[in-house]
Amino acid sequence: MCTECDNHNTSINIPPENHYHSIFACPVSKEQSTEANPPMMMGCGHVVNKDSLEKLKKSPYCPAESFTSSSLRAHF
Repeated sequence: MCTECDNHNTSINIPPENHYHSIFACPVSKEQSTEANPPMMMGCGHVVNKDSLEKLKKSPYCPAESFTSSSLRAHF
């Protein structure tokens, strides 16, 4: 841990051909996320839109249970 400085920011120039947008499309509903229907990360780490999460009883990709209360909003 650095005790002499508290800023570890590094600038990295990324060429324009490597600039991408951060749009998430739900793999369950195939819909793009919105502020009203944001991407949510389930306890197992899989991400689906909030509307899909509320309809699911478990992850569509693994046997883990998905509980809306334990899911977190994902930010891309």
